[in-house]
Amino acid sequence: MWKALAGRRMQWQLALICLTGVLIAALSVFLISGAIRGAAQIVIGDAARAVEAAAGELAAQGAERAAQEADWAETATELKDVSLRGITLAVLRSYPGVEGGYWTGGEFLGYAFPTHLNPDQKTDLPETELREIQAAVEAARAGLDSRRVAMGPDQAVVISARYNRKLDMSAWAMKRVSGLADPREQQRRWWLAALVTAALVSIVATLAAAAGFARGVRGITRGLELLEHDYHHRLPAAPGELGEIARAVNRMIERREALEKELRREDRLRTMGRLVAAVAHEIRNPLNGMRLAAQLLKKQAEQGRIEGRHLDSIIAEVDRLEDLVREFLAFDQKRPPELKRQAVRPCAERAARLVAAQAERQGIAIEIEERGGPVWACYDEGRLTQVLLNLLLNSMESQGEGGWVRMEIEGGERASVRVTDSGPALSAGEQERLFEMFYSNKPGGAGLGLAVSRELMRQMNGDLEYDASQEHASFVVRMAA
Repeated sequence: MWKALAGRRMQWQLALICLTGVLIAALSVFLISGAIRGAAQIVIGDAARAVEAAAGELAAQGAERAAQEADWAETATELKDVSLRGITLAVLRSYPGVEGGYWTGGEFLGYAFPTHLNPDQKTDLPETELREIQAAVEAARAGLDSRRVAMGPDQAVVISARYNRKLDMSAWAMKRVSGLADPREQQRRWWLAALVTAALVSIVATLAAAAGFARGVRGITRGLELLEHDYHHRLPAAPGELGEIARAVNRMIERREALEKELRREDRLRTMGRLVAAVAHEIRNPLNGMRLAAQLLKKQAEQGRIEGRHLDSIIAEVDRLEDLVREFLAFDQKRPPELKRQAVRPCAERAARLVAAQAERQGIAIEIEERGGPVWACYDEGRLTQVLLNLLLNSMESQGEGGWVRMEIEGGERASVRVTDSGPALSAGEQERLFEMFYSNKPGGAGLGLAVSRELMRQMNGDLEYDASQEHASFVVRMAA
């Protein structure tokens, strides 16, 4: 049982934290309530002095204003209201929380509450306290003590008035004192002591639990940070729920390592199978041609004559095998590229000349356009020539007879050569696997040309991309300027 309880450390920690919060809240209520009850009479006394001073100042200022107006008694009620409100606003700005006005001619005039949260909108009389205000005014008119203190469940309202018999006008002021508790309520000191003791014990226990939890979290965090660089790292063991998290992470790491080993093994087998199939397919065709040419040469040798065209056929097939081997070896080139800043157009023209004879046989026009003057870039001449040659040959093979291939050279932060042909754009499925090794959409293709070309460009800090936004098939070679 105790072992099961110890294993639920996090739940206990959360429970202690909640209990601490409840106890602290209760303690705060007790302390604040006691302080308010102890200071209630002081606060009410301060409010009474403030409203009495405000009422006296309002009465004096109102009398002075009436003395300045020779025909004050005949002044319209609306004008009196505006004039007296100005006095109220000016006087009560010095009395925070105090509102007030005048009583004359049987109605309230000049009401204002300048320190209200929305002074521009507070123009309505306090309806709830009107009866108490009227009582204070009547007491002042009768020469009695006009101070009124109305106690509510959690607030008190203090009102005072001053009467000017000559003008038959009373000035009044009022202030609300909130946060007051029932003064009859007795403080239970022994409950307060118990709450304080329980709160202190809970705080100490929570701090100890939180410190242990923080150490565990830091350990897991450090372990996860190490996992970003070392995939074989294991999280240290820990008790409770954090230990369960660490064990789950370690099991995930072990499972991932096993899956990675299996995937690497399957990937090697799959790659080897595709490589063997591609090599076998590419080598078989030249070998069949060489075998046929050799058989014809044998027959001709028996007849005492040999034709040179059969030897040319054998030599051509041997060249094809050499090209295939060179493409495979391009993925393992150890020689770093010889990067040199030079003009781009001469390299494009050299690649165009290499395929000029084949383009003429197919009736394909090759165009070279250089925008914005001579474009320079940093590249290896031999490797860029091979890349452009592969792109030109792919364009010509995809078109068959007739058509055009355009090379557009453009400068900028990264120089580029765009190779576009008159053939249709590639489908979404073809674009997805375009630069994948051994993938080809041409019958008998090895699927190495584009993969090799992209690798060569990246060795030169450049790249090879397919532009899917064009109407025709379009490849972009990018280089550092």
